[in-house]
Amino acid sequence: MSLKVRDGRGLAALALVALALAGCSGFPGGDKAAPPDVPQVMTAAEIRSTLSGRSWRFQGPNNTGTTLYADNGSSLVEVDGKGKTKGKWMTKDGQLCESFDPSPPWLPGGVPMSCYPFSRGTAPNTYQAGKAVFSPAS
Repeated sequence: MSLKVRDGRGLAALALVALALAGCSGFPGGDKAAPPDVPQVMTAAEIRSTLSGRSWRFQGPNNTGTTLYADNGSSLVEVDGKGKTKGKWMTKDGQLCESFDPSPPWLPGGVPMSCYPFSRGTAPNTYQAGKAVFSPAS
């Protein structure tokens, strides 16, 4: 079979089809497991059972600290070098939602309820919430 290309459109279309097929893993014999470095979506119940009743160390781009996630949806947060505050938390499929009470001077207005993607981390026994990495507090 011969393929004649008069301009770049035919080659571009062929490349696009090849790229689309390369991304398909649902065909027979294809690998259905996601690569280990791709976050695995967790259900709301999985997130709740992971966090609830435990203290977790968090390391984000701007802060580190420890959060205790109580079974009743309340939390106690200590941000290293800044102080403590209380908060509330809830889960949605694939998301952790948190709010924080005001804690002058470092958190004068508090933080309204915000939701972040939550998934298993790439290292054992770690989780990712937005840009923060969670690991069990010792």
